[in-house]
Amino acid sequence: MSDDLAVDADIRVAETLPARAFVEPAFLERELATIFTHAWQLLPERGDDPRPLDEQVAARGARVPVSLLGRPLFVQRGWDDDTLRAFPNTCTHAWHPLVLGASRGPTLVCPQHGRRFDCTGRFVSQPSFGKDMPNFPRECDHLASLPIAAWRRMLFASFDSRAPGLGTVFGDIDASLAKLPPPLERAKSEVREVAGNWKQHAWNYLDHFHIGHVHRAPHGLADAIDLGSYTTELGEHAVLQWVYAARPADGFLPEQLPERFADPKGRRVFALWWFVFPNLALSFYPWGLSVNVYQPIAGRPDATRFIWEHWIADRSLYAERDQRWLDGQVDAEDVDTLAQVSRGLRSGFAPRGRFAPTEEQAAHWFHRKVALGVTAPP
Repeated sequence: MSDDLAVDADIRVAETLPARAFVEPAFLERELATIFTHAWQLLPERGDDPRPLDEQVAARGARVPVSLLGRPLFVQRGWDDDTLRAFPNTCTHAWHPLVLGASRGPTLVCPQHGRRFDCTGRFVSQPSFGKDMPNFPRECDHLASLPIAAWRRMLFASFDSRAPGLGTVFGDIDASLAKLPPPLERAKSEVREVAGNWKQHAWNYLDHFHIGHVHRAPHGLADAIDLGSYTTELGEHAVLQWVYAARPADGFLPEQLPERFADPKGRRVFALWWFVFPNLALSFYPWGLSVNVYQPIAGRPDATRFIWEHWIADRSLYAERDQRWLDGQVDAEDVDTLAQVSRGLRSGFAPRGRFAPTEEQAAHWFHRKVALGVTAPP
C-alpha cells in the first residue's frame, strides 16, 4: 500500500485518506474496479415504473432492464423455476442491448440479429448459426449470471460471483431486527445528484462527532437524542450506531428490539443506524426504514448519485417524521455541509486529518476499509 493511502489500524495514530482520494478521477476509477466490483449493491428502481423492483419481476418470465453504476443489466424471473436472476444487458453476439423495456416470456430475442436465450441465460438459437458449427455454442455465448438476492423487498446484485452471501453481510442487521416486523409499504423513492464525493457522504453518515455542531440545539437532532448515550458497534461488513431518544415517546417500544438495547432508566432507542460497506445506509426508526445509497458517478469524483427510499411500518408515525425525527431537516443540513467540505477538498489546502479516538471509530473503520479495498490484489 502506498504511504499516502495507508490508514493505520491504531486509531490513535491513524490519518484519514488523502484529499486526492476524494477528488481525482483516477482514484474513483480504481474504486469502481475494486471496491464496487466486489460489493453487493442495491439495484435501483426504473424511472418509468413507480412500483418497487420486486413487484416488477414478480411474475414468471418477467424481465426489466436496470443500470447499476453505469453498467447495463437486466433482472429476469425464471419461466420454469421462478428463480430470480441478473444478467448483463448485452448480447453475446454483437453486443446490442437485449432488454429495452419491461417484457415477459419463456425466451428472450436480441432485437439486432435474433439471438435467442432462455430465462436461465442459456443460448437457444440464432438465424444462420447451424448445428454444424464446430465448438458452438461456447460458454461465452451464454449470458453470465450475476449474484442477486432479496432483502426485505429490496433487490441486491454484485458483479463478483465470489461475493459473500448477502445473508452473511446482513446477518448482524437481521439479528438486531429480530423482533421488529419489516416495513412493507414504500412511500418514497427519490434519486438526485448532490455535491461531494460518495465517500464524503458515507463518512458523514458514520460521523456522530458533527451532530452537536451541524445539527446543533436548539431545534436540531442534538435536541432530539441523548447524545451522551451514542454507541458505535463495528462489524466486518457493517457498522451499527444507535442512541437513546431525549423523549421516550420518540423511541422504539422495548419489546420491538432485542434485550441488549433495554435501559434500566426507561430510555428508548431513537434509531438504529446501520451502514453496510461501501455505500449503503439503513436507518431504522419507529416509523419505518430510510434507505440511503451514496452511489459514485463514473468520471465525476466531486458528485454523488443519492438514492433515498422510505419504507413505512407505522403510517401515523411516518406523518410525524419531520417533526419528531427531523428527517428533512437533517438531510438539508448534511447536503449543505458536504458541499462546503467539497470546496475545501479541492482547495489544495487539505492535509490528512486525524481521528478523535472515541467519537470517530466508525469513520476510521470506513477509511481503513476503503484503503485496503483499493489496494487489495484482484
